[in-house]
Order: sequence, then C-alpha cells, then structure tokens
Amino acid sequence: MRLSLRPVLFIALLFSASAQASGGSLSLMENWQNMGNAPIAVSPDASLIATTRSPLGSPYRPYDTRLEVRDTRTMKLLYRAQPANGDGKTLLFSPDSKTLWTAHTGTLHYDARSGQPLENREGSDGPGISALAFSPGGETYALAGVNVIGNHSVSLHDTASGKLRWSGTPSPPTSAEGERANWVHSLAFSPDGSLVASGSGGGGVILRDAQTGKRLRHLTDTAEGATRAMRKGWTAHADTVTAVHFLSPTRLLSASRDGKMKLWNASTGKLVARLRLDGGLLAADVTSDGRVLAATGRGLVLVGTQQDELRMLEVLRSAPQNPFTDVSVTHKVGKAFHVWLMTRKGTLSHWLLR
Repeated sequence: MRLSLRPVLFIALLFSASAQASGGSLSLMENWQNMGNAPIAVSPDASLIATTRSPLGSPYRPYDTRLEVRDTRTMKLLYRAQPANGDGKTLLFSPDSKTLWTAHTGTLHYDARSGQPLENREGSDGPGISALAFSPGGETYALAGVNVIGNHSVSLHDTASGKLRWSGTPSPPTSAEGERANWVHSLAFSPDGSLVASGSGGGGVILRDAQTGKRLRHLTDTAEGATRAMRKGWTAHADTVTAVHFLSPTRLLSASRDGKMKLWNASTGKLVARLRLDGGLLAADVTSDGRVLAATGRGLVLVGTQQDELRMLEVLRSAPQNPFTDVSVTHKVGKAFHVWLMTRKGTLSHWLLR
C-alpha cells in the first residue's frame, strides 16, 4: 500500500499546538484543523482513519457524537456514521481492517470502507462499555464495563456471532473498601493471544488467561509514594490506567494519568522499570520495534524500551491549552511508521517515525 508523503519543514514552531522537537526521529508530514475530537482510530493496513466529532466541534458530549472516516492517502471524507448509542468514546478497527467497531451498552460495527452497517449488538440499558480489544487473529474480542455493580468487569466474545465465551469477576478495590472502584478503562491481548491485560480507573492492572478468563495476577508497585490501594496489592498505579500494551508475550507496558509509565514481566508479575513523565499520560501506543509514543498534558514523548529500560528518546512540546489527546501508530510502511495525533482543539497531524 502506498501513502502520499508530502514533506513539511520541521522546525521549532509546529502548527497550532506550538510543538517543539528535541531529536530527529519524528518528522511532520501534514496537519489539518477542526478535525473533531479524540479518540481516533487508524486501520491496521494504514489506509483509513476514523475520528469523532461532537456538534459544532464542541468537546465530547455523550449520545450526540458522529464518526468521520477518511482515506489516509487523500484525506477525503468517505462517510459519517453513528457510534454505538451515540457515544464515540470506544472506537477500533478490526485486525483485518475490514470493519470499524464502536461500543456502548453493546457493540455496533460497520464495513470499514463503505460505512454500511453490518450488525448491531447494542443493549437498551445497563452499564456502559469502556474498552474494546481484539485478539491478534480477530476471532474474539474483549469488552470492559465501567460499572462493577451487577456487571462483569471483563468479558470475551466470538467476533462472528457475539457469543459470550467467559466473563470475569469484579476485583478490588471497590467503593466498599473506601477506594476508587476498579472500573476497566483499557484492554490488550498478548501477541500470542494467551493473555488479556486490563487497566482500571482505580489504577489496577490485572492479567487474565484469555481462554478461560481466570485472573492470574494483580500487578503491584509498593515503592515510595505508593497509595493505600497500592500497598494492599490492589493497584499498580495511583490514578487511571489510560493504556496497557504488550511489547512481547512476556513484556507488558502500563501508562497512567499519575504520570508513570511502567514495564512489567507478564510471566512473573515483576516490575522491571518505571519512568515518570510530566503532565500525566492521556494516551499511548507502541510500535512493532518496541518504542512507545505517549501523549501527555505537556506534549508527545517517544520512549525506548530496549534491555528492559524505559528511556526518553524525543519530546514534542505542545501548548498547555492544546495538548495531544490521542495517538495511533500503524505498522511500518517502507522505512517508517506512520503516526497520527489529535489535539484537544481538533488539530489532526500525520508524522513519520523512523
């Protein structure tokens, strides 16, 4: 697949975000104003990008949001679509790039290229869905609910039929323990499909067996500054876990609004490395060669993970009033990865990462 690449002069000031670069791995190709809101989703084959838009470009408002899907080569708008229950906070392409999925009290998915609705698996009421992730081959998907009362925290379903395979049980802490409930905000499968990792609003990171749903371990960090929930072994972070990503079948990355990024041994549950970033971690994605792109309140940070270390490689500083709010990385195309960023005020930008 070919992407149209138009070089853009890459110097200190950078579009409306006034970003600055410290390094040469990232180079800006193009940016567009008034492109909607986070979240964004890029198809695995890098041909499509989906964004969300609230009326008149206003900040995200539940039940009144629309999806916009564009061809990444031309940025031509292909179609607009309704997200599940009008809520655009969960948005994802299938691994084969053929379908676009949204979720709220169920799932709703479309033909990714035409926008033709394919199947509506929504419920009329009940707890909302806060995260969605596909297994590596796309045969199954995991859903996470935002309400642990009367609802399972994580469930696994057949992609073709929607049939439930298993449902996980809620886990501490809950409001009954006087802590923030462990509602799940992020999900990821291991590359071999054997594990499901979940990150919660209470700071928890949990590993489950992907075949059975059995909870294998809570990841914990009791270092200096740990919260009560962390000291009790309930949570890995002091705030919401905004992203979990497997770098390999045995290496798991977690990122949190507490500003901490942590690297774990998924086989043993041992904490391998931690890195503190200014501004809190709003979103993160990873490249196939193990680098991490983290959107923080102060900019985008490129992090290396070689030799079980977390090391800042490059920083793009953003204006405080217009931070990056989401990031998506495609597989390598030619000699570079293609990176897409959305800011709070709706500036979408396309970068190359070499």
